[in-house]
Amino acid sequence: MKYTRLRTFASQTNKIMFIALTIVFFMGIYAVAFFMEEYNTVQAQGNSTTPQPMNATQINATSANVTKPVDGYGGPPTGPLTAVRHVFDDPTLRVYHFCKPNDKIMMVCQLYDSNSPNATLIGVEYMIDSKTYQALPDREKPNWHSHEEEFSPDRANPKFPLLSEQQQQEWMVKLSDSYGKVVLNWNPMDTLPVYPSQVQQVQHPFMVNQTVNNSTEKFVGSFNQTLNY
Repeated sequence: MKYTRLRTFASQTNKIMFIALTIVFFMGIYAVAFFMEEYNTVQAQGNSTTPQPMNATQINATSANVTKPVDGYGGPPTGPLTAVRHVFDDPTLRVYHFCKPNDKIMMVCQLYDSNSPNATLIGVEYMIDSKTYQALPDREKPNWHSHEEEFSPDRANPKFPLLSEQQQQEWMVKLSDSYGKVVLNWNPMDTLPVYPSQVQQVQHPFMVNQTVNNSTEKFVGSFNQTLNY
């Protein structure tokens, strides 16, 4: 009798444990399925979220420490370079060069009609060393002018406004063994750049023979580019 009761008790205990384990098993499966569904929902929401556009302040803050292509023009060690006899029909206009070294050629300069905050970007000048110039095709060489000749007296009258006289002379020597190609694309007196971009042949006799001195040169000028040499 006693043995029968023990068997009955053991059987009931086993059933209870089986039922408990079954409940725990299915609860575990449910929990895993629930968390997987939640995870997938969050991921889907994250992937489908449309980025919100940044305002000007946020853009400036984000890009403050990022180097940009416009950085460095006219910066140290020379600051801007100015020169006359760059515009064929207005050789008295003093053109402001804001330059920086380039990884393909010696230098690239942005050309402005003045140094005011609202100055017009009238063109660019590319600078190369003498070795690169000698390797140019003969048909291309006339588009380039020698800085050694241009820096001679009564020609471009170049100046580095931010440098001392001695520093200016030192930089003239450094740049004298180079060549430049001036491409103009905007008449500074026009409201729009309405004529085709043109290469200025600054060593053309017409340009060289123009009378330009401190009393006749202009800091803001006009030109009607024709290139009727």
